Amino acid sequence: MIRKAISATKGNRLYWLGRYTERVYISLHLLRRYYDKMIDGSGFEYDKYCRRIEAGNPYPDAAAFWESYMYSLDNPCSLISGLQAAFDNGIVLREEIMTETLSYIHMSLAHIQRAKEREESNITDFQPITDYLLAFWGSIYERVFDKRIRNFIRIGKLIENLDMHVRFNYPWYRIEEAYENLKECASEEDGIFDQMILRRLNELFTPAAYEEQTEEYRATVLKFVNHLVLI
Repeated sequence: MIRKAISATKGNRLYWLGRYTERVYISLHLLRRYYDKMIDGSGFEYDKYCRRIEAGNPYPDAAAFWESYMYSLDNPCSLISGLQAAFDNGIVLREEIMTETLSYIHMSLAHIQRAKEREESNITDFQPITDYLLAFWGSIYERVFDKRIRNFIRIGKLIENLDMHVRFNYPWYRIEEAYENLKECASEEDGIFDQMILRRLNELFTPAAYEEQTEEYRATVLKFVNHLVLI
């Protein structure tokens, strides 16, 4: 079977579509965790959150952080920026991913825009976005029959999954699961990985090294993860 070629431009858009959707999905999960701490009276550790994602912290308080991180299009780390970027990539890929699939990102973006107008500050109001993003991935598997298209989106998703989970010190089994799935997915796409970086990550991603990680280890792993894919 002759495999249909994917241009570098299209491959890049598919990859970042996967990354942005996963970034918003995981960020919502993490924000719920921090929000619960605030409700429990232990405080919203937004400064720690900012350090984990390597973003500056110009916010005087948790309310200012929330406003910027949820709703500011001037903040490239914000959820609304992530959804807008996912939609911008998806709109030019609608023939590849299908309009019905794109609609779940559109609904997510519309939901957060309405929440911004209401100045919503309750994290539970964003559960529909999580549901829409899960439906988006379900639609990718149900409606996108070109395996290469699915692979490129999924590679982006798994790279972002690794990036965020390493940043927030998720347990080793979650890292190993994502990394093995990434390598399996990429094995069907010749030349998509930088082989030197892949070898270094294979050396770094061990249970002992991960569990004893230092700041230097985390920084090195994140650098390699984010330069692994040659798109």
